[in-house]
Amino acid sequence: MANPLPPDATDIPLLHRALARDILQALRERGARAGERLSRLALAKEFGVSRTPVAGAVALLEALGVVETDGRTVLLRDPGFDLGRLAVAPEDGSDAVAALIVTLARDRRSGELPEDVSERLLQSRYGVGRAVLAAALRQLAEAGAVSRNRGHGWRFGPAYASAEDRAASYRFRLMIEPAGLLEPGFALPDGWGAGMRRLHERFLSRGWSDTDMVAFFETNAAFHRGLAEASGNRFLVQAMEQQNQLRRFSNYDWQSGAERVRVSAADHLGILDALEAGDREEAAERMHRHLAGTAALPWRARPPQGG
Repeated sequence: MANPLPPDATDIPLLHRALARDILQALRERGARAGERLSRLALAKEFGVSRTPVAGAVALLEALGVVETDGRTVLLRDPGFDLGRLAVAPEDGSDAVAALIVTLARDRRSGELPEDVSERLLQSRYGVGRAVLAAALRQLAEAGAVSRNRGHGWRFGPAYASAEDRAASYRFRLMIEPAGLLEPGFALPDGWGAGMRRLHERFLSRGWSDTDMVAFFETNAAFHRGLAEASGNRFLVQAMEQQNQLRRFSNYDWQSGAERVRVSAADHLGILDALEAGDREEAAERMHRHLAGTAALPWRARPPQGG
């Protein structure tokens, strides 16, 4: 019998909960059976994330009785677990966490938040509870957007400082990302394309709210990083990680509307189509068009509130 959701389920990072659901759905779609052995590394590659979110998702699935772990071994126990119980619903606090992350991104971009902040300052400024603030900071830390200071408090990571910074970033990406798809050792991990397709189609098939941009950007970032990893070129992976970091808050604080999100998702699916058809040159051309289209979008630094 499946276990109930843990008592502290509201404190589970949104990324871990969503990833746990996606892992279980993918296992079910490919007909996985109880007793099947799973690999954390393979899951990280399939879903285009680091090992930390996978570890969190596996821990949640274990708490629910879906998997069983013994050291590095992960065994599937209950592939029939109700996916609906892993749905991210407004009442679980995830909307509040995403809304706070968007607000932090906006205020950081406007210069209203300094590079170094304390939890007391953030809690007082935004009037949020400790659980919501802790969940937001944990999610940002996992993404590399903030880091703990040695003494106390948190430090925000680097981001675009100006429109010129952003333009230079996209010129760089136009040089390296299409070329990465043409690297001689390029190879997508088994299941990665299907996992990415499923994540993108979810955004295309539902309504949109500003707080969705946090989850969409992380899917977007995982897509571009996953393709860099598939190139087999570690320097390209390092460059992509840096570029994702620079654009994270700019994308959390999205200013181009829901339609552009749909265009971006459709562009990604088109690149996947070409790769799955074995046409890497077409995929590279589509990547170039995708990046050029995004680079052409208007971008501006946010002025302070009331300024």
